[in-house]
This record gives sequence, C-alpha cells and structure tokens, in this order.
Amino acid sequence: MIILTRKDLDELLKAEIAVSSVKEAFKLHYQKKVDQPQRLVMSVKGNWWGLMPSSTDYSFVTKIVNVIPENKERGLPLVQGVVILMSPDTGEILAIIDGTTLTAIRTAAASILSTELAINGRNIGILGIIGAGTEAYYHAKLALEYFKVQKLYISARKSHFELAKRVGGEATDLETLLKNSDTIFATTSSNFPVVLGKYLKDVFHLSSIGAHTPDSRELDDDTIIKVKSYIVDSLEAVSKESGDYIIPKQRGLLENKMIKELGEIIEKGIKIERPSLFKTVGIAVEDNITAHIAYQEALRRGIGFNVSI
Repeated sequence: MIILTRKDLDELLKAEIAVSSVKEAFKLHYQKKVDQPQRLVMSVKGNWWGLMPSSTDYSFVTKIVNVIPENKERGLPLVQGVVILMSPDTGEILAIIDGTTLTAIRTAAASILSTELAINGRNIGILGIIGAGTEAYYHAKLALEYFKVQKLYISARKSHFELAKRVGGEATDLETLLKNSDTIFATTSSNFPVVLGKYLKDVFHLSSIGAHTPDSRELDDDTIIKVKSYIVDSLEAVSKESGDYIIPKQRGLLENKMIKELGEIIEKGIKIERPSLFKTVGIAVEDNITAHIAYQEALRRGIGFNVSI
C-alpha cells in the first residue's frame, strides 16, 4: 500500500493526465460501467459531509469529504477529504490518497474538459476565476497548463490578490471579471449568486462547481436565461443536490435549452452551443478513475510512501 500526498499528486496529475482521467470517468458514467450509489450526505456540527463509494473494473474507491466554511479563518482548505483505493479483485488496500487535493484536481479537470468541448479548442481568451481557495488555485494552475489564456482575472471577497500573485493573474472586482471574461470558473462556497447574468458577454462558457445544496445558488436567474446549453456531470445528482438546477427548473427557466450530461456529449460528439454552462456537484467515478490513474503513475515512477498494515 502506498500513501500519496498533495506533493505527490501535484507531480503525478499534470493537466493532460487529469483531464484525460475525468474524460474516461464521464464516458464510463454514461456507458453505465460504474456502480455508483448516491452519496451519503450528513450534517456534522452544521457542516456538509459526504461519503462517496464507487466501483469500476479498475478499482473500488471510497472518498470521505467535507466542506467546512470556518476553515477559512483557520487557514485551512474549505474542502477536506481522504480517498481509499482498493483492488476490486482481491479487496486489498492499494493506496490512501490526499482527498483534498485529488478533489481539487479532478474538479478543475472537469471544468477544463467542459471548456475544451464548448469552445472546440484550447484558445479560451480571457479567463475569469471567482474564488481564491484551493479549488480556485487548481483551476488556475491546470488551466494555465492546458489552455492558451489571453489574460487571467481573479476575484473574491478576500485573498484574490495573494492568489493572483501566486499564479500570475490579475486581481480585480467581480463586475470587471464578469464583463470581460470569455470563460468563467465559479469556485465559491457562496449560498447566494456571484455570477450575475446582466454583466456577462453575449458568448461565454461558464463552469460552476459551488451551490451543492438544493437551496443554494452560485448563478442568478439572468445567467440561466442567457445560457443555451446546460451541461451537467450527472442529471440525477444535480436534480437532487444543486439549487442552480433545481430552482431554475421549478421556475421554468430550463425549457428550450439543451440539457445533457458531459459523458453523452463526449460519447456522441454533440456540439455545444454557447453561451454554455457546465454545472457540476462532483460524482464518485471522477475520484475512482483519477485515483486509479494516479496510483498507476505512482507505481510506474516510484512515487509515494510505501507502508504495510
């Protein structure tokens, strides 16, 4: 058994590998080649916790993950987690993996994949990232590795100056970011909309990874109205978990839009018409395949700390 740390994952899961991993994950999900029960969600001391098991021909994976807003004040990532990778054949524990970093990398990779499919290429113009936490950092890091970016804007309530300096972007206010960005990654823990449609360009692609509870929103109604293509990781998941899907659907705002899962778009080569939105709450198969690929790469390259139990 090996232990893979944040540093190990940064080395193993470069943008090309990470995006390829989640692409395979979404294909398997669409092809129904993954056993993926709905995640168990609990409230622990008022905070969101999730248990996410999944099984493929490659591996069995369980992730324990949480979102702790108070961690901002503690200087810790909002999202904490651990991933356990096991053999589906022998039941052996193969790896224990830093779930915080794996989650951030596979989520950023999914945003990047949706963007590449939406624009049909890698020249994404001006990129705006809303948020300044761990997810925002990995969205910036992987996007700059993967895409040709004309300019990178970062906006948040605080810490965006530090993140902008770290990744080579420009800290700005939210309105400027929304008005000027061709591609937007919303990576916040906000319960209220931060993406305001009145400021958005006529043509854009947006990936929203926040608002993972039925009553929370990261996008306002004006944004939803503008969108022509509404892409999701899992229709079942967003229909039960995200206010950015549930509330607009209740209000009749999703009528006459193309609504598709990312896996179907990949499998069938469906064209995405912009303005487009990718709404993701995260599904277990992303962790499964990304963990499996990281483990295989670690064995090949001799990375990770070997332990026996």
